[in-house]
Amino acid sequence: MRRVVQSACLIAVAAACATNPATGKKQLMLMSEGQEIQLGKESDQQVRQEMGVYSDTGLQTYVAGIGAKLKQKSHRPNLPWTYTVVDAPAVNAFALPGGFIYLTRGILPFLRDEAELAAVLGHETGHVDARHSASQYSTQTALGGALAVGSIFSEQVGAVSGAASQALSLAFLKNSRDHELEADRLGVGYASQNGWAPEGMPDLLNTLGRLDEASGSSRGVPNWALTHPPAVDRVSRVQESVTAARAATGDGTRGRQAFESHLDGMVYGDSREQGMVRNGEFVHPILRFGVKFPSGWNVANSAQQVVAQRDENGTVAMILEVAPTAGSPRETAQASMAKSGFVEVEGAERSLNGDPAYVGTYRGKMENTEVGLRAAFIRHGQNQTFLLAGLATADQFTGARSAFDGAIASFRTLSQAEADRIQSDRVRFYTVSSGDTWESLAQGQSGGRVKPGTLAIMNGSAPNIAPKVGERIRIVTGG
Repeated sequence: MRRVVQSACLIAVAAACATNPATGKKQLMLMSEGQEIQLGKESDQQVRQEMGVYSDTGLQTYVAGIGAKLKQKSHRPNLPWTYTVVDAPAVNAFALPGGFIYLTRGILPFLRDEAELAAVLGHETGHVDARHSASQYSTQTALGGALAVGSIFSEQVGAVSGAASQALSLAFLKNSRDHELEADRLGVGYASQNGWAPEGMPDLLNTLGRLDEASGSSRGVPNWALTHPPAVDRVSRVQESVTAARAATGDGTRGRQAFESHLDGMVYGDSREQGMVRNGEFVHPILRFGVKFPSGWNVANSAQQVVAQRDENGTVAMILEVAPTAGSPRETAQASMAKSGFVEVEGAERSLNGDPAYVGTYRGKMENTEVGLRAAFIRHGQNQTFLLAGLATADQFTGARSAFDGAIASFRTLSQAEADRIQSDRVRFYTVSSGDTWESLAQGQSGGRVKPGTLAIMNGSAPNIAPKVGERIRIVTGG
């Protein structure tokens, strides 16, 4: 491997083998620290726009304060470090080059205390400190590759919508096992040197190891399991660092009470601000609309776009987003489709449950693949136009058209009263009574909003171990 890296350093144009500031090892690096910071700043703006920042000033200040302590123990304390909770329900954390660290709000209910919070933030700080993503970026650039995640489906949706995905592609580059182990080790060091219990890291990894992909929502953002190597495999490897840290700094603190004070009332799952699925219908109470995507399709929601995908192949999908208004729905359709390179086959003006719309069929080519598009441009309210479109490869389009048309026909305006009744689910606390089980708590106090196994894991328990009477636990309730 060393010989391969040395050869890459010799043949890459304008490349240099830089010294990793955290490990002292050589690594391929095609960008200076200044360029790394600039890339991070530009990508940070896209992440904030595409994912949204969770609206809780107290929580953001709390997380940033922990990050401020961690960065001082890093090998690059002078980077413009930021620590942000993004408004995404998926269970994940990620970093951008230059010191931009993110937690999804979805991971926070599964952390037990401040020590685990410091562990996950320290882990992501370690990735930046060791320049892991900057190194991956350099390697792919040297090989003439482009950053990419997902399937052709991602590229198709991006081409139709014009949505930027480079920042998220960079954020969710999957790190190697060695990089993950290195970030684990560095994170233990940063946290323990600030007085947090080093056991926060293996405890965190054990919890994430219990969470399978289906336990949390993956709408809009990949879950931890899709962007990190298996957590359980890393627990034994990090124990050596934990033992060394405890010998150097002592047992450390857990900080459970301080952490849980910020958790009480947090939005769980989809939010009103970004829309949510209720009774099989995607509803957005702020923008006051609803649409029923085909039954059984996976709905992925972000601040900028909703995507419904029929299966993992990514050859049939639907998108919903705000379209730049260019006059009437017909005029907006003509301008938008011409810009995207699609040719209209047929189309007509119509009313969708009272909203004026233009619905058309289009054909085009993406990545040398013939595709079909069934698109509705819907005037909603006075000044807003939505694009609701079904996209499929040419061989799949005819079979999928009825599903596209059904979803388009379902688009409706929510009354203000109905919108007001739709509230986000939230994390609350409950004292366990005699006879309570994870099953009864999930169906009773949590009203079926969360699976029993997920509720157990949220409370640091294995699903087959009953909750203890008198214990204060987390549940999920309606808003």
